[in-house]
Amino acid sequence: MTITAETLRTWCDQLCTLPPLDFAGALKALGIPGSLDEKSDDYATVEPPPAGATRVGLSRESFGKNKGNLGELEVMPAGVVTRAELDRRFGAGNLLPRVDFDRDYVVGYQVEVAGAPFRCAVFASFSEEPTAASTATKISLRREVVRSPGPAQR
Repeated sequence: MTITAETLRTWCDQLCTLPPLDFAGALKALGIPGSLDEKSDDYATVEPPPAGATRVGLSRESFGKNKGNLGELEVMPAGVVTRAELDRRFGAGNLLPRVDFDRDYVVGYQVEVAGAPFRCAVFASFSEEPTAASTATKISLRREVVRSPGPAQR
């Protein structure tokens, strides 16, 4: 397995449709080789990182219905994953406002699968203002619980 934009899209689709997962369950379900190195109660890395990544981290959700389960998968690509590749796999991304002048530029994407219990927010970080050829330095896949529809409004 080598991490590419295609791999990330596949993981997003899976993260939308899979039930709540602990870290070990996430590695198994996503087919990520390696073992967990628990850094804290809420964060672990995969050792060794899979091909195509210098680091893969997992964070637990702190709030809401998914509390205690996998909330985010963070990938530091070792290879080249460009904005153009991400846009092809995820649709046109939105350049998000920068928090501070010395922070990375971040492009956001949304992945939703009809009827799935989760959606996936994707955040790709770039060291310079991203063009189609810019290489992502970090890509985060954040699981978000899909709010079930309430009773019909009258």
